[in-house]
Amino acid sequence: MKKQTLGLSVASCLVVLSQTAWAAGFVVRDIEVNGLERVPAGTVLNYLPARIGQAFDDQQTGNAIKALFGTGLFDDVKVGRRGDVLVVNVVERPAIGEINLKGNRKIPSAKLMEVLKSRNVGKGDTLDKAALLSIQQELEEQYKAMGYYGVSVETTIEPLLRNRVAVNINVKEGATTRIKNVKIVGNQAFPEAVLLKQLESGPRGAFTIPFLSDRDKYSKDKLIGDLENLTSFYRDRGYLNFEITSTEVTMSPDKKDIFLTVGVQEGDQYRIRDVTVAGDLGLSKEQLGELIKIRQGQVFSQKALEETRKNLEGKLGEQGFAAAKINAVPDFDQANKQVGITLAVETGRRIYVRRIDIRGANRTKDEVFRRELRQLESSQYSKEQIERSKVRLERLPYVEEASIEVEPVAGTEDQVDLIVKVTERSSNQFRVGAGYSQSQGVLFNVNLNQENFMGTGKQMDINVDNSKVNKNYSISYTNPYYTPDGISRGFSVFHNKYDAAAEDISSYASNRTGASVNYAIPLSEHDSVSLNVGAEQREIVLGSDPATAITKYVTDNGSKYTQLPVTVSYVHDTRNRSIFPSEGQRHRVSLQANVPGSDLEYQKLSYEGAAYMPVTDDVTFAVKGKVGVSNAAGKTTEVPFFDKYYAGGIGSVRGYDQSSLAPRSASHRDQILGGDTMASATAELQFPVPFAEDVKGLKMSTFVDAGNAYNRSTSTGDEKAMRYSAGIGAVWLSPIGPFEISYAKPINSKTGDEEQKVQFSIGASF
Repeated sequence: MKKQTLGLSVASCLVVLSQTAWAAGFVVRDIEVNGLERVPAGTVLNYLPARIGQAFDDQQTGNAIKALFGTGLFDDVKVGRRGDVLVVNVVERPAIGEINLKGNRKIPSAKLMEVLKSRNVGKGDTLDKAALLSIQQELEEQYKAMGYYGVSVETTIEPLLRNRVAVNINVKEGATTRIKNVKIVGNQAFPEAVLLKQLESGPRGAFTIPFLSDRDKYSKDKLIGDLENLTSFYRDRGYLNFEITSTEVTMSPDKKDIFLTVGVQEGDQYRIRDVTVAGDLGLSKEQLGELIKIRQGQVFSQKALEETRKNLEGKLGEQGFAAAKINAVPDFDQANKQVGITLAVETGRRIYVRRIDIRGANRTKDEVFRRELRQLESSQYSKEQIERSKVRLERLPYVEEASIEVEPVAGTEDQVDLIVKVTERSSNQFRVGAGYSQSQGVLFNVNLNQENFMGTGKQMDINVDNSKVNKNYSISYTNPYYTPDGISRGFSVFHNKYDAAAEDISSYASNRTGASVNYAIPLSEHDSVSLNVGAEQREIVLGSDPATAITKYVTDNGSKYTQLPVTVSYVHDTRNRSIFPSEGQRHRVSLQANVPGSDLEYQKLSYEGAAYMPVTDDVTFAVKGKVGVSNAAGKTTEVPFFDKYYAGGIGSVRGYDQSSLAPRSASHRDQILGGDTMASATAELQFPVPFAEDVKGLKMSTFVDAGNAYNRSTSTGDEKAMRYSAGIGAVWLSPIGPFEISYAKPINSKTGDEEQKVQFSIGASF
């Protein structure tokens, strides 16, 4: 079939008149409609402003034609007369039978179909050529917003049977348009290089990773944001009359390169003359001084002024003034280049929370969520407490997402209701899994985990792990609210078999059985202390050729030990989430000691810390560190070899074999004895996996690791020196357990170090 290029059609509006003039009109005896294929005759008659038995004249003809064209169903309408019969001849617009998309690689077909359907361009809809042209232009704009300025969208219409057509949309995306150069003119106070750093748009740097940066992609929205950033930069430095005088965007003929030129007029720099608070905040001068970030004599800063305003509004919000506003009123002194700032206070009414309604709690008892709320019913409204309540809810392992909405109470001016909406994630898990770890070999796991047992928030875990290195069997139970004020209590029973030879550490095996009880006491919103008291029995089984130091330790101390470990820990945690946090810190200091009555007496003091800083909404910079020190005590002269520190591998210094960084036996250099001291650190940039940004539980990172384990009294030189590595990694919280993979290159490996650049673990805890 011959294809017709889309164009604007002009319907003919011919009025067929009979030989006899009918200006005087006639009474309609019947109405005849011709040309219908899909449109019911009743539809025409419904829209036609004429009825049988009523008079009709030529003045009504125009109204009839206009009404039928207004339906959008017809390409042509003719109204005439045959005697006393009103004759309506129509040509229907074709229906869309097919929509074919071609060439769209960057925008999925499903998304384009949604755009078409929203404009009533879908299979079965009447063809509207004007709408098609509009959509064609819209699709081009969508591509341009993604940086494809060379895009072209061609729409053709192909006739089909039964007055239907196929709409063919052919997209030629072209190459991405890149910013080649950015120029700033008119600046005097700051060098161009400093100003360019304030822009998100610019040429790609020599060391830029293409899929991690879209800096060189041009978009109008990003340019507007850049101009706002530039304006903020100047106004934060006192240039209150700063203006963008011009923006010039030039594109190369092939539409592959863009050149930006921004003209600026800096104006004069202003300083703060005075700061006045108009209104009663109910705060002392000292309290105001802490909240107000602008001072007399300082260079004016828009950022500092905005921070001051938010601080004051936040403080009022804590006092129940939810609608409080702080308006900053400037008073310019042009002659002296000074500005006075008046902070006008509008407190409004004090607001109280009448009721809190929790929605979405299908599996969990209402009280489990309520005990996490810091904003209470019948108390003053507090923005801080509401935000804290949201964070606490989202840190629960059985909550996917939480939001808190404020609804005014009808008929009152000082009361609101809070609507707490929670999206629960499954909390009852039964998992049978298998995997492989380079350090532990084949893994078999059976796990029954209930983090929200019977909807009470209590946790129960039954776990069986089986590998060539570790065989773990454990049962644990925790009540996070053993007391109403948040003291938790837990119990655990375990049995562990560890084969150091299978892990290529040393020639021995360890069998350990024990139980423990633990308490955690909250000190504040972010701080807690915990106490763990346990009892365990350990047996050491020597291998075929153990290191001399191991043989001597067993000879001196025996092979069976009864231990009574007590661990005291302090935790400070401000993270916004426990899984893949994007901001906040977590610090943990713990002291473990075997109390008198234990066969072996020694202590281990350790610290673990992590800080997370958001770079963008999806990118996080993290810094992590670990330090551990152990000492023998009482009748024990040396920390036992089976409880020493190791470094290297996943969770430590990647690029080096698992647990390979530690002092070795002098008699058996292939056996690692461990150290009494350990230190490690990591700096990493975490980001979504390209082209899989929407996949939850999946993250990539680039990192630098450092660390080692050593003996304070005997280790020297290379044995004590820190090891470094750098690489890239990924973590996926898969249905069968966590999966971690990394590629790391050791930076300063020493003679005898065991390197392992690619490391991974599937279905194992790490």
